[in-house]
Amino acid sequence: MELLWIWFLLGIVVALIARSKGRSGLGWFLYGFLIWPVALVHILVVARTAEAEEKRARSSGRVACPHCAEFIKPQARVCPHCRQSL
Repeated sequence: MELLWIWFLLGIVVALIARSKGRSGLGWFLYGFLIWPVALVHILVVARTAEAEEKRARSSGRVACPHCAEFIKPQARVCPHCRQSL
């Protein structure tokens, strides 16, 4: 019975990591509950979704470069990605 609780908790861990990366929590929970060792490695390797990355950048105070759309600090005079003057 304890083993079932451990697998359940590890499924929740996988789901929480997935939600922080903008992925489906329920789908990743089921995946993590069934085969958590594989799911844990998989979600650690998977990149954030574009929406999650944009939300993270905006919450840290970054703005999009008008030339290349990469997120940069608002005080930047030159974009470090495209080298355009701002």
